[in-house]
Parts: sequence; structure tokens; C-alpha cells
Amino acid sequence: MLSNSSQLRGMRVRDRSPCIPGRCRLWIAATKSYAQERDPIGSVGIPRAEGFAMTVKYQIFVSSTFEDLKDERRGVIEAILNLGHIPVGMELFQANDDTQWNYIKRRISECDYYVLIVAERYGSELDGKSYTQMELEYAMEQGIPVVSFLLSSEARKTWPRDRVEFEKKDKIDALRTLCQNKLIKHWKNGDELALRVTQALFEMTRDMPMTGWVRADSVPSPHVLEELTKLSEEKRRLQEKLAAIEQTETLKVPADVVHRIGELEMTFLNQYFEGYEAEEDIPCLLDVFLDIHKTLAAGAENYHVSQAILKHYPKTKPDYVNTIEFMKEICSHNLADSSDIVLGDRQKTIYRLTTYGKDFVMYAYNYAAQQSAKNLR
Repeated sequence: MLSNSSQLRGMRVRDRSPCIPGRCRLWIAATKSYAQERDPIGSVGIPRAEGFAMTVKYQIFVSSTFEDLKDERRGVIEAILNLGHIPVGMELFQANDDTQWNYIKRRISECDYYVLIVAERYGSELDGKSYTQMELEYAMEQGIPVVSFLLSSEARKTWPRDRVEFEKKDKIDALRTLCQNKLIKHWKNGDELALRVTQALFEMTRDMPMTGWVRADSVPSPHVLEELTKLSEEKRRLQEKLAAIEQTETLKVPADVVHRIGELEMTFLNQYFEGYEAEEDIPCLLDVFLDIHKTLAAGAENYHVSQAILKHYPKTKPDYVNTIEFMKEICSHNLADSSDIVLGDRQKTIYRLTTYGKDFVMYAYNYAAQQSAKNLR
């Protein structure tokens, strides 16, 4: 039995359970969400998954008769390995009773794609049907993407007689007809077959991506997934709030928010950071806060805050001390809070948006829109 999948030390999972060392099926929806652009609502930011580039390996079941296609199978398996995927074959497993057939079905069910090679032999049978055909029918029933590679009509005319089951010609033709219900390709020799398999699998994995396998160390840790779950819930809450807001003509901005907007508009960035001349147009703290709130939504250290400010305002010269003073001002307005955590012998401060801060962002943008609308009247 050829089974490179035994090299995978993990297991497939379809839920959100933390991954164990080795390789495992993953909650792909979570990792895709993690890798997306920041949240468009603007109140919850999910950064790109820097450092979490994932290479998906697909498990591919290779089915055919064995004795007549040893060299061809070897070329196909090598082609699959060269694509970086995992070939699975049952040619060394003598399937001759129901228990073993059930085992074969389980192996097919684990696979992402099914490849069938058909030449001029029908293969060993069970109750009048070959295992090759039973495997094909089972893959179709399970909805597994199937591609069949049929020996071309031209090649059939010159195929070696010792590799032909003349007495089963009708069954072979019926199998070829069955294959035509799914994607088929034709081949003349082993080299062409390996090339056709490579091309077909490239197209199938591109156009019909399945679950696949990834290394457990190439995806976010359980802690990150937990944070994503929290952010997803917060996003849902804000979406509901936005939906409720959109049902009304105008959002009523609370008086305390209007007051705080005024205070932040009258406080300027050069009060905390060097880099601006007096005659320049100096950003106010309201603009700065709205520009960096996504960084704070995900939780940020002093360094990350200073880098976010520097990104939006390159003239500034943020350092450790003046960034602390800047964040003290933001926290004094209840827009963010801070918490100290200890990592080994090091203590660091993490800043996060408060619930009030998240609501403030929404109100501030809406208030600006309302003021613009008034100015246009």
C-alpha cells in the first residue's frame, strides 16, 4: 500500500479545536478571515496574517489496475509529489473482503481529489464489478472531484496484448463511458500521462480548492484564534448596531461625545511629539485617534502605537516617553485603557480601545458627515 499520508503526524479536524504539533486539518474559515484586509467597519481591525503564509497540500487518491500500469502509476505518483501534494494508492493492499473494502472507502473519503487511470484491463472483481470501478463510483457518490485519464483510441490499437483483458472488453468500455460523467483526459504513453495529470491537478486545485492539509506551525496559535473569535463577536455586535442606525434618518450623537470631539479638535499633535513647525497645519488629536484606532482595537504596545502614528504622520518623532504621555491623554478621555502583563522577566503595557472608544469612533465619523451635510446646505 502506498500511503505517504502516514508521514503526517497530526489528524484532520473540521472544528475550531486547537491544532496539535505536526500537521492537521484546520478551521480554514478562521485562517482565511485572519488573512483578510482590516475590517471595513472601522471599529474592529483584523490585520493580515503576517508570517502565516500557508502552503496547502492536497491528498490525492490514485486508482487503476496495478500489474499492467506499474510504470505509469510510478510516473503519476512522482508528478503528484513534485506538485507538493500527497498521493494515496491501494495497489499493494489486497482488497478481498467487505472489511477491507470499507477500509478503502475510508481512505477515499479522506482524500481531496480522485485520479483514475484506465488502460485495457478491468481488474479484479467483487460480485461482478471491479474494485477500480467501485472506487470510482464511491468517489462520485462522496462528491470528491474526479478526473479520469483514458488510454487514447490510437494507443489502444497498439497496446501490448499481454496487458489487455480481451474477455472483459465490454466492461472496460462501460467503465470508460462511466468516466465521461466527470472530467476526462486522454494519454498515449507514460510521459504524456504524467504531464496530463500535472496539468489537470493544477487546474482542479486552482478552480476547485478543497480543504487540504497545512502545517500546524503555519497558522495562528490558539491564542490568536481566541482573539479572532472575540473580534468576530465584536464585529457582529457593531454590525447590528450599524443596521439599527441605518434604519433611522439621522444618528443622534450624544452630548458628551460632541463635547469630547471639540476637546480633541482643540488639542494638537505637537503638544506631544516634535517634528512640526508652528506655521504648519498640525493634526489634531481627533484625527490622530481616528487614524490609529484600528491598531488599538487589536491591542497594541507602546512601540506599535508610536509606529502607527509615524505611519500616518511621518514628520513626528515619537519616542517611548512622549508616546506614553500621548496615550495618557487618550486614556483620560476613556477612549482606551491600559493593562500590564508580564512575559518572563519583562513587563509590558498593552493599550486597547474601550467600548466607549469604539462607539466614539462611530459617532465621530457620523458627526463629521452631519457637519459636512450642514455646510453644503
